[in-house]
Amino acid sequence: MIHNPTQTNPTLEQNQPLSQTLLWQLQRNFFAQQGINAWNHNTVPHYITSNPYIANAYAKVVLGYLRDWQLILDPTHPIYILELGGGSGRFAYHFLKKFWSFFPQTSLNPLPVKYILSDFSPSNLHYWHHHPFLQPYFQQSKLDIAQFDAQNSQTLHLQHANQTHTTLKNPLIVLANYFFDCLPQDAFTLKQNQLHASLVSLTLPPHLTSPKLEDPDLVRHLQITYSDRPITPNYYDNPAYNQLLHYYQQHLNNTTVLLPIIGLKCLDNLRRLSQDRLLLISGDKGYSKLEDWRDRPKPYMAFHGNCFSLMVNYHAIGQYVINQGGQTLHTPHRHTSLNISAFLFGHPPTNYAETRHAYQEAIVNNSPDDFFNLKKAIEYHCDRLSLQQIIAYLRLSGWDTKIFLGCLSPLTQQIESASNSQRQELIQVIQNIWDTYYPIGEPQDLAFQLGELLIKLQDYHTASWYFQQSLKLYGLQPNTLYNLGLCYHHLNKPDASLYCLHQVQALDPTFAPTRKINS
Repeated sequence: MIHNPTQTNPTLEQNQPLSQTLLWQLQRNFFAQQGINAWNHNTVPHYITSNPYIANAYAKVVLGYLRDWQLILDPTHPIYILELGGGSGRFAYHFLKKFWSFFPQTSLNPLPVKYILSDFSPSNLHYWHHHPFLQPYFQQSKLDIAQFDAQNSQTLHLQHANQTHTTLKNPLIVLANYFFDCLPQDAFTLKQNQLHASLVSLTLPPHLTSPKLEDPDLVRHLQITYSDRPITPNYYDNPAYNQLLHYYQQHLNNTTVLLPIIGLKCLDNLRRLSQDRLLLISGDKGYSKLEDWRDRPKPYMAFHGNCFSLMVNYHAIGQYVINQGGQTLHTPHRHTSLNISAFLFGHPPTNYAETRHAYQEAIVNNSPDDFFNLKKAIEYHCDRLSLQQIIAYLRLSGWDTKIFLGCLSPLTQQIESASNSQRQELIQVIQNIWDTYYPIGEPQDLAFQLGELLIKLQDYHTASWYFQQSLKLYGLQPNTLYNLGLCYHHLNKPDASLYCLHQVQALDPTFAPTRKINS
């Protein structure tokens, strides 16, 4: 997006509040049209907020929150954990895995807890509904799905249960990762103690005289400029939002600040739905401290394919929550890649002692942001790790698939020198990795890679099972079928082995295997 258009370029919009520009409709068009392809083609970044480590941290905070409310919860009604903007569903899967690994061992176990995956895009809901790895959770009534639009929805309709809720009997838990950065925001500039609305004009390059406004690709060609208009802090109809503007006018100068206006309206709707008993945990790129908003230029839009994101003003959300009588949890240290904040409404008997303790342990002391930064440093030196160090790294990660694939080459090289006990441990490692895997159609075929490792470990029976999973997920592939035939050969199943070889020849007569099946 270019910020210095020529005066001859045609104007698409002029002097509009940032939150009301065409940019956001193009954003919605992108996600509605792309569906799961926004994630499995790695267009939209999601790993940092969709891995086992962060899911475990959130699950621990949720458990603390439930302990705070335990004595006054209504066990005849579900306690809902609502994920906003669920995207691929990968975070939800990791959360469900972690949460249900320890929740049954707690005194809270009798409580009917249900996770709700939500998004505004029907195509994402359809994808989750048919995802084979989510089916057990649907069948056990631990999972439901809902079409929830942050800009409009005021009720919660559960599609599997076919229930619509206007208010909830129990407190509501909301998880929102990489969510607020994609919602409409307003920009305000403070100059010489005067508050200005930073209004947006959008112009077209000369070659786009007749743009298709439904085309998400248009967003990358638009040229944007800002103009500042003096305003009073009584800018919005809602006094609570104006209170934030007044606060920034008093505390900042010569800077531009973003206000997550649709995010705040979404929070208002969630407060009504939950009868003002609410936990919101949100991880995103953003700022939670007032000083982070000093000396800021006009908003920078980071592009991911044909969508974009802005920094999130978690400080504003926190101030809003405090002004409304709630409580805010921010990390005392500065984050590097991911800010994780928690916001609380309601008055449990414990005054959130358990939630605060869990947040301190899981988000501050064992920070997912810190772990992500260590992961980025380690991944360039995986070839220097011993086999036991790789296993320890994987265990600490929560058996992270991406980390496993990053360590695959050095791990494979060390198998031949591994002891019998290490080989047995590796077989269990492979099972743990698969247990956390949630496929979304990415190019890397994990099941095939696990099968190859098991061949090296001479566990042909288990290897054959993984090659069968590979065929289910990625279809008939010559190399997969050949390796499956190799397993059957070692398992003394000659007919099955020969059948696989015939299929290989039918698919690719020129196929040259890397391993030979001895006759």
